[in-house]
Amino acid sequence: MQNFKEILSDCTEFIPLLLQGDEDITMLGKYLHKGRLFALCDVSSIATLALVVAEGNTAELMNIVTAEEKRGKGFGSAMIEHLAEEFSHCDYLIAGTGDSSPARAFYEKNGFTAYGMRKDFFLQYDHQIIENGKILRDMILYRKSLK
Repeated sequence: MQNFKEILSDCTEFIPLLLQGDEDITMLGKYLHKGRLFALCDVSSIATLALVVAEGNTAELMNIVTAEEKRGKGFGSAMIEHLAEEFSHCDYLIAGTGDSSPARAFYEKNGFTAYGMRKDFFLQYDHQIIENGKILRDMILYRKSLK
């Protein structure tokens, strides 16, 4: 049984899991209290967390992470569907990831299309971010139409 809920209490207890989605605590701290945090729970525990900041006609998915033991079971996709409904008043749900990230396939599978880049985005992190053996530099932006 899946259960979606918005976390309205202090989000700091979820930092360990959120750091799996964005491994820089400083960057996480910049948006953690600006957005809305959603959890997808299965019978025993939290499966997926997503933090979204909505501004104007756009909702930005700042962080989405599924607990390691629950990955590959559709929880992330279910969360995307829930967020599309939750933010249906917006035109787009956007997300960003590294150019060599496996998350790119996840976003594309869930109806997102690449539309831009934040040049040198990952250079502001306090340490190098490496995915698939490649040092990340630029963030690839994806968007999903909600209209």
